[in-house]
Amino acid sequence: MSGPHQPDPNHVAFAGELLSRAEATREQWRTPGAERVRMTPEALVAVHQTERDNSAGLHRIVERLGRWPGRSIVGEKACQAAVTLAVHCDHDPAFQQRLLRLLQTAVQSGEATSAQLAHLHDRCLVNAGQPQVYGTQHWYRDDGELEPHRIADPAQLDTRRASFGLPPYAEQARHLRERHGPLGSLSISATAEPIPLSERHAA
Repeated sequence: MSGPHQPDPNHVAFAGELLSRAEATREQWRTPGAERVRMTPEALVAVHQTERDNSAGLHRIVERLGRWPGRSIVGEKACQAAVTLAVHCDHDPAFQQRLLRLLQTAVQSGEATSAQLAHLHDRCLVNAGQPQVYGTQHWYRDDGELEPHRIADPAQLDTRRASFGLPPYAEQARHLRERHGPLGSLSISATAEPIPLSERHAA
C-alpha cells in the first residue's frame, strides 16, 4: 500500500509522466519574466507547443482516471506537477475550467491542497477577464513594472490567502519581484505577447 506522499503502484506510470512533463519545462517556466519578454518568436512558438503537448498528456491521464490525479493516486509531487501543467493550459480554457472543477472535488476529499486550488482558480478567472481572488497571477505593464492582475476586494486579500494556506501577499510579491525583476527602461511593444507570471508554488 502506498504512503500518503507516494504514488499508488497501479498508477506509477501516470505519476512518472506528470513529473517528467513538469520537469522538462521547469527551466522554461522559471526563466525570469524579464528574459521571457525578450524571447524570439521562434522560442515562443516552442514554448506554446510544449504547453499544448503537456495539455494533451494531462487530458489523457484525466480521461483514464476519471478524476483529478490526486495525492493517493500519483503521490504528492506528481499531484503538484499536475497543478503546474493545468495552470499553463491557457490555450484551452474549456479544459482548464474542467480541471478546476476536478481539482475542487479533489480538495474536498483531501486529494489536493487549497493552495493548489487557489492558483488554478485565479488563473481561470484572469483568463476569463475577471478579477482574481487570491492574488497569485501577475503580468508586466507597458512601463516594465510587474503587478498583479486585478484583485477582487483587495482589502480582504490576505484573509482569503491565509484561509487557503497562502503566505501574506506582500511577502510573496517581494519574492516574485526578486525572482523575475523589473524590465527597467525596456518598454514592451504593443505587439509583444503578455507574459503571465504565477507565484512559485504553481509555476
